[in-house]
Amino acid sequence: MAEEDMSTKFAPPERASISEVQRQMKIFRENDMLEKFLGKIPAIFIIVNNYRQVVYMNKGALEFTRLDNVAGVVGKRPGEIFGCIHAFEEEAGCGTSESCTYCGAVNAILSSQRGIPAVEDCRLNIGPNEDACDLRIWAAPLEIDGEGFHVVTIQDIRHEKRRAVLERLFFHDIINTITGIQGAIEILQKYGEKVNQREFLDKLAKWTDNLIDEIQSQSLLSAAESGELQLNMQNINTVNLLTDLVATFKSHANTKITPITLDPSTVEIEFRTDQVLIRRILSNMIKNAVEATPEDGVVTVGCKLEQEFVEFWVHNSTVIPREVQLQIFQRSFSTKGTGRGLGTYGMKILSAFLNGNVSFTSSEKDGTVFRAKYPIKQDI
Repeated sequence: MAEEDMSTKFAPPERASISEVQRQMKIFRENDMLEKFLGKIPAIFIIVNNYRQVVYMNKGALEFTRLDNVAGVVGKRPGEIFGCIHAFEEEAGCGTSESCTYCGAVNAILSSQRGIPAVEDCRLNIGPNEDACDLRIWAAPLEIDGEGFHVVTIQDIRHEKRRAVLERLFFHDIINTITGIQGAIEILQKYGEKVNQREFLDKLAKWTDNLIDEIQSQSLLSAAESGELQLNMQNINTVNLLTDLVATFKSHANTKITPITLDPSTVEIEFRTDQVLIRRILSNMIKNAVEATPEDGVVTVGCKLEQEFVEFWVHNSTVIPREVQLQIFQRSFSTKGTGRGLGTYGMKILSAFLNGNVSFTSSEKDGTVFRAKYPIKQDI
C-alpha cells in the first residue's frame, strides 16, 4: 500500500511503506536459490519495486555504493542511495525533480513498469562537488509469485565516455586551428603584397603553436585514461591568459561581428595550472557564448577571486531554454547534431583534472554566465 501522496515534477512520488519494503526484501533474502544466483552476477545489480524503491542489491552494487548491507537503505530509491544531488531537490525524492525528467535511470525504470525493457545512459552528479558518474542502465520487468519488480543492471562507463568525448574534442579543436591556418594562407595567396604579410605570418606562427599544443594535450589526455597523466603545472597570469584568448577569438572570422571584451574589473593574479588544459576549457566557454550571441550582442569575459580560488567567467545576454539547462552537462545531449555540442561536457571533464569545477546560471534578468573555478595554489 502506498504512503501519502506528495507533489512531483516528473515520476510518481508515492512509496510503499517501510514494512511493505521489508516484506519484499525478505522475498529475496530468504530464497536461497535466488540469492545464490543473483549474488553471482558479475555486475552492479539491483531490484526495485513498483514504487522504484530498492529491495535487493548484489555484491557489486554494495561495493559500488560502499555499503556493507541493505539494512540502511530500506525504502530508498536508487538516486538516494547513489548520492545523486537531484534526488534531494524535492520532498518526494529520487525521480520527482525537474532535473529527473532527463535521467536515464528513471526513464528506464518507468519503461520497465510499462512492460518494455529499456537501456538508457545516465549521468549522476554526486556530492557537493557534483562529481560526474556516467552509467549505462538496463531495466526489465520481473514477476515473483504474482508480484511485480524490476531488474536494474548498472554499468560504469565513465572511462568509455570520457575517452570518446576527449577524442571528439581533440579533432574538433584541431579542425578549428587548421581552418584558421588555411584561411590565412588563402588570403596571402590571393592578395599577396596588398595585405600586411607580417601580420598574417605572425598569426600563422601562433596558430601553428596552438596546433602543437593541441596535439601535445591529446597525448596528455590519453595518458590520463591509462593513469599516467603528467600535467605541466606552471604559474599563469589571469589577465595575460584572458587577453590572449580574447585576441585569438577576435582574429577568427566568425567572431568579428560579435564583440568580445575583457571586463575592466578582472583580477590580475598568478595561479598554478596546466596552460594547455585551462586554455581549452576557457576557449570552449567563449566559443559557446559567441555561438549563442546575436550579431548585436556582446560577450564579456573576466576573472575574480573567491577565497583560495580563482573564478573565470564568460557572460552573454542570451537566455538558455529551461529544457536545455537541465541537460547542459550531459554527454549525450546536443543542440547541434551528432558528434557536436560537446563543449560543456568537455569543460566538466577537463576541469576535474585541475581540481576545478564548471557551473552556470541563466535568467532573463542577467543573461547567461558560465564559471570555471580552480585553486590558486596546487600541486597535482
